[in-house]
Amino acid sequence: MKSIKSKARRLNYNRPLDSARDRGSIIIFTLLMLSAILAITLTLTRIFIPRIRTITEVANSIGALYAADSAMEWCLYNNRDKSPSLAQPVMANGSTYQIYRGGSLSVCPGGETLNYRTVGNFKGVSRSFEVSEL
Repeated sequence: MKSIKSKARRLNYNRPLDSARDRGSIIIFTLLMLSAILAITLTLTRIFIPRIRTITEVANSIGALYAADSAMEWCLYNNRDKSPSLAQPVMANGSTYQIYRGGSLSVCPGGETLNYRTVGNFKGVSRSFEVSEL
């Protein structure tokens, strides 16, 4: 038992933490720990933020794809000269579409040769379909 007490005295374990030197070392240790935690957090953020954006764009891509597909199906139906013609599709999720014929905007009237490109847009993501007769 005596040897443990003598070692503790030599290592100053029984000394109170009142000195300014001890308080300064605790502050430095705390700052080092916080810096390490911050560095790890910033590194993980840099790795995962692009992946989260990609996942979001994939979900938005599906909405844009459905908008372009709906517009193309509507054009194909109107070109079959079916009566009565259908009204233009309206997207419930807020996506939009444009119909192009020969590079300019079109309304897709019936009875024309098939040469259309539809572009669907949803939350900044665009997807398109194209159909043409040979």
